[in-house]
Amino acid sequence: MFKSNANPIEYILAGNPNAPASLLEKLAESTNIAVRARVAENPSTPVNMQLKLLKDNSPDVRLGLSFNPMLPSHFLMLLATDNDPDVRLSLAENHKAPKVLLKSLEKDENPYVAHTARKTLSKISPPQQSVAQHTASQKVAVSVA
Repeated sequence: MFKSNANPIEYILAGNPNAPASLLEKLAESTNIAVRARVAENPSTPVNMQLKLLKDNSPDVRLGLSFNPMLPSHFLMLLATDNDPDVRLSLAENHKAPKVLLKSLEKDENPYVAHTARKTLSKISPPQQSVAQHTASQKVAVSVA
């Protein structure tokens, strides 16, 4: 992510997965966008704070949520409809995103987001071989052995 002019101590604490929820709650209220974004991407941020950060005015904070590995899938689906294309692009690049989310992003109005979602889907779900191709490759393998 980015640091901007964040207090270095707050920035580090906001990203610490061992930080207590009470501290993360305080840091989620920071006037500094970078600190709030770090709280958003922290896997230990409680769901109620994730929900609050999901509604943050800053796209950088919502982008931070897209990097949070513990974000509930229904929050990911909400981010997939975010007004900011960078938030949607981050999800489209995520190889661990649910396939249904990537399939919805394939139809995104932004061609770069849609292309990236298709590319990610192709990497995580290679095209299926037809039965004839599979049988032919088995015959080749047997004749070579």
